[in-house]
Amino acid sequence: MKKILMSVFFIPALFISQNVGINTAEPSRKLDVNGNLKVSSIPVKTGNVDYSRILHSDKTSGNIDYILISDLFKAPNNNSDVQRKIYLADTPVTANECTCSDLTFRINNNNTAEFKLNSNTIFTTNNNATQFVMGYGIKRWSNNSPIYTYQNGFTTFTSTNYNTFQTLDATLFPSSTDNTIRIYTIVPPNQKTLYRVTLTKNTNNDSGTNKYLYGIICERFSMQSL
Repeated sequence: MKKILMSVFFIPALFISQNVGINTAEPSRKLDVNGNLKVSSIPVKTGNVDYSRILHSDKTSGNIDYILISDLFKAPNNNSDVQRKIYLADTPVTANECTCSDLTFRINNNNTAEFKLNSNTIFTTNNNATQFVMGYGIKRWSNNSPIYTYQNGFTTFTSTNYNTFQTLDATLFPSSTDNTIRIYTIVPPNQKTLYRVTLTKNTNNDSGTNKYLYGIICERFSMQSL
């Protein structure tokens, strides 16, 4: 009777610890390609919230890294950030807030506009002050009085109330069918940013209901860095 001997060889996984270069003798990354890169097919993930990064290449070094999509609109040298909250309702919905960088805005159920700070950073950049007065311009229009009116507004923020909603505009939004537009121009001290906030209330006959279309749109502009 013949015996068959079987030898089994276990080959450990191969790990490459050094950098690998293609067309370069001194690779500076795990994979360093000196030349054109071609990809024949990649899946499209537009609109998929699970994909929040975009690849980018440094024009000087050629290094490929990623940028968060949310940061594309918030980088100081990009100069702008736009956020919005638009909804249909019988009356303002306090829970419908619009957060725009360091500030959050809303129209409360008492028909007044409010805002708050999202962090205490502004106190640090103002020599660790414990309070400051936020000044801003107010521009109002309604179809009941179709002439823009202008007014200055002032709100005091402290290190204890900054994240609590404060009055942005004490003038009530009309509770009748009047349409209105409010525009606020805010320049926080020592932040190198300007906010333009538009609050609106409009009748919405196209919806087949008596609801109103409320809008909170915040635009933030930063000092341009070139």
